[in-house]
Amino acid sequence: MSASFDVAGFLAEPGRMAQVAAVSPRGVPLLGSVWFLYADGRFWFSSHPSTPFGAAAARGGEIAVLVDEFAPPDRIRQVRVRGQARLERPDPARVATLYARYLGPDAACWPGFFRARIADAGWSLWSVPPDSGVATINPGFRPSETRWHRRRDAPLP
Repeated sequence: MSASFDVAGFLAEPGRMAQVAAVSPRGVPLLGSVWFLYADGRFWFSSHPSTPFGAAAARGGEIAVLVDEFAPPDRIRQVRVRGQARLERPDPARVATLYARYLGPDAACWPGFFRARIADAGWSLWSVPPDSGVATINPGFRPSETRWHRRRDAPLP
């Protein structure tokens, strides 16, 4: 399935944030802006396991992810997906690639906090597949969207 815009290119734009939503075990809605990486058919995140999203991933919770640009009337783009989060094996290279999207390619210039987190076993690497979702572009407030209800139909590599 193809979308009406380059979804993979949009998700790869440096510095673009994701909004992530989940529900806590007690039914409390959770929402936050986080750094992400889209690679190998999944959205990747790194956080401490005690955070609400790290905990949601640890229990395999359903997560919604929104990556958007809202600069009307001509620059309105969104990718909204849902999928079951999962904890991943530690992968320092993946975490470094994720951080480089926001901090630049030279890790020596990053704040020490981020350099230390790359291989910190106390932090979690977790991911969300785009099992269902929508990619939409809305130039001049004329929407064009692509929806999918199965991962294999997603307009993503």
